[in-house]
Amino acid sequence: MNNLRVSFSRNRTLLTPFFAFQRDVAGELGIEGVSRDPVNYGPPNLRFTNYAPLSDASAQLRRDRSLALSNSLKWHQEEHKVDAGVELRRVHTATVTDQDARGTLVFSGLATSRLDAAGHPAANTGWDLADFLLGLPQSGSIRWGSSDTYFRGWAVSGWLQDDWKPLPGFTLKYGLRYEYFAPPSERYGRMTNLDVAPGFTAAAPVTAGGEGPFSGRFPAGLVEGDRNNLSPRIGLAWRPIEGSKFHIRSGYGVFFDGSIYQRFPPLLASQPPFAKANAVSTSLERPLWIGTAFTQTQVKAVTNTAGVDRHYRSGYAQTWNLSLKHDLARHIGLEVGYVGTKGTRLNVQRLPNRAAPGSPLTSEQRRLIGNAVGFTWESSEGNSIFHAGQVKLIRHFQRGVAAEMLYTFSKAIDNAASFGGSGGTPAQDDRNLRAERGLANFDQRHRLGISFLWASPFGDSGTLLRGGGLKPALLGNWTAGGAVIWASGTPFTARVLGNRTDAGGTGAIGAGRADASGAEIKSRTGYFNTLAFTIPPAGRFGNAARNTIPGPFSAAVNLAVARSFRLGEQRKRLEARAECSNCTNHVNVNSLGTVVNSSEYGLALGAQPMRSMVFHLRLSF
Repeated sequence: MNNLRVSFSRNRTLLTPFFAFQRDVAGELGIEGVSRDPVNYGPPNLRFTNYAPLSDASAQLRRDRSLALSNSLKWHQEEHKVDAGVELRRVHTATVTDQDARGTLVFSGLATSRLDAAGHPAANTGWDLADFLLGLPQSGSIRWGSSDTYFRGWAVSGWLQDDWKPLPGFTLKYGLRYEYFAPPSERYGRMTNLDVAPGFTAAAPVTAGGEGPFSGRFPAGLVEGDRNNLSPRIGLAWRPIEGSKFHIRSGYGVFFDGSIYQRFPPLLASQPPFAKANAVSTSLERPLWIGTAFTQTQVKAVTNTAGVDRHYRSGYAQTWNLSLKHDLARHIGLEVGYVGTKGTRLNVQRLPNRAAPGSPLTSEQRRLIGNAVGFTWESSEGNSIFHAGQVKLIRHFQRGVAAEMLYTFSKAIDNAASFGGSGGTPAQDDRNLRAERGLANFDQRHRLGISFLWASPFGDSGTLLRGGGLKPALLGNWTAGGAVIWASGTPFTARVLGNRTDAGGTGAIGAGRADASGAEIKSRTGYFNTLAFTIPPAGRFGNAARNTIPGPFSAAVNLAVARSFRLGEQRKRLEARAECSNCTNHVNVNSLGTVVNSSEYGLALGAQPMRSMVFHLRLSF
């Protein structure tokens, strides 16, 4: 059997921020270097240590268009079921936006800090609000211009799979898949990457299709495509004893992440010479002032704020599993399983253009590449490992009742934020990426979920009181379901901001971690022991690992009740449904103050949504 399929999709998204087309706040304040387009009106984004940030989204008009053509051939003969096919996908993305047209200013308290003889700020001195009132930020960044971009990309995949049943009670499914994801290019070539010398001793901007001084000509997408994406997959289902209720299932597969290439075009499009981009830190020679912070880096020849390894390779995950299932009774099943996943070549963000450790007030003049600003570098150097054991107790649907209880014990470790991306926090020490290895951001040690479904045995869909009458009308066609979830919290990292945000004095702002004091992290009072972390000495990185603070436990009860009504003909039905999330209105804290030199240290900063109820009406005909 041959199956030819063509699919097309189109999506349009418009985002208008609060200040757009209203007041040119930045212009009224005399702030230079920002966009004067009315859609980008508003104040700069402000970030503090002791206060919540003040920011607004960027205006954006985005149009996505996708066209896919696939053809598959299925062939069945006795115990074999073969499936082979190929798919070609073309993706167009057109956007009108400026990444950071109003600019971002960071106030840390450095300007009002007491300095020692070496130029290091003393701990517990300086105040971010005082710096703001004086108009003296520690760092500033801005990106705007070349607002309209037209990205073009394509992908091709092919597969061959066989579902083979050589013996009764034994099924083997195996196959091979190939995928190629072409890095997107810009229709008019308006993208810029950085060509870097070995050891990051020099960097030069290169436009699409241009010649780099260190590694030669770049492709149109500025990143080389990875053509080695072969994905073998195998799985089996086995009933070792004929007629028994004991089953074994296992599998292994490789899965590539092609979506990572969609991350790079927006980074590389809004860069010089097509757009204005600046990232600068204050210094003794050129102290930043709020009015001119975005125009102060003109002495630097290279002002690009981001680059991507031209030899970036597709990240992939190897996943394997094993489960044993046995029916304990007529409608009760017990399943015990294990799942493992290893991520390879995951995305890592680095800040390679740093100074040697020293005073943060002179780091701008001591950068490794003296004619370039600090830039973010993305490369496929991350890895991860995940192990999980699961126990599932199932009551199959019978007499209107089904239920399931699932307990998972797991652990995840990585040196990147997640499979398919980076969480926006660069490595603390660019020369020591091994120190980034720790618990993953999504690590959750325990999770227990209990769910149920009940259907009324009365009325048209039941087995009792069928037909007309008052009782079937009142009691029939009801369904109810719900879930109760208990889970460990995800971990947090002890960080340092404020006047010690660049504790190493290298010009890498915002990536610093705290020092571990050696005290127990868990505490009987509060969310964690705040004495377990301290501010690192000046001129040195913090030695605390990533994600060592356990997150708070969470619990939630979700319920839903529905009733359907027949309207005349059999096909016409009206369904009313009520849903309740977090019905007990339990407070589940999901954000903690982990900046050791912040007034919010050790406090709860955010929580999951409170109780909510939703009502639906649906007419089917």
